[in-house]
Amino acid sequence: MTTSRRHAFVSIAATMAITLALSACISASPRPGPNAGISTEALLLTIPFDNSGRERVDVYLIGATREWHLGRVEPGATASLRIPDEAFAKGSMHVRLAVIAGEPLTFDPARNPRARLSIAQPASTILSQQWRFSEGDLRSVPR
Repeated sequence: MTTSRRHAFVSIAATMAITLALSACISASPRPGPNAGISTEALLLTIPFDNSGRERVDVYLIGATREWHLGRVEPGATASLRIPDEAFAKGSMHVRLAVIAGEPLTFDPARNPRARLSIAQPASTILSQQWRFSEGDLRSVPR
């Protein structure tokens, strides 16, 4: 029995769609080895951060029960800051970014009076924005 071209095309398209859906479910290691290139997943879990200020800044992610130091960005520099996998853990509803300019690292950025904080948002929303620190103010724009 022969298959029409239309049926063959639909079968191939359906097979490709199922293959893509299944491959999306398989997760690769989020931490590449020393000789590995930058993975697509690592790029998806980073935020672009632009320090347009005159002082170096430390950027933190503040969750309900934990705080992470994402990185230090020098004046005039742009960096890709990785959001830790734990920020997406079950029960982690909202997170905030905190930026502290010109001070040493701290273990409690949420309580630092000089910290500039974003509004509390889901981690996925934080990832969907580009962040800029300028003139003492933290701003975001969709990317």
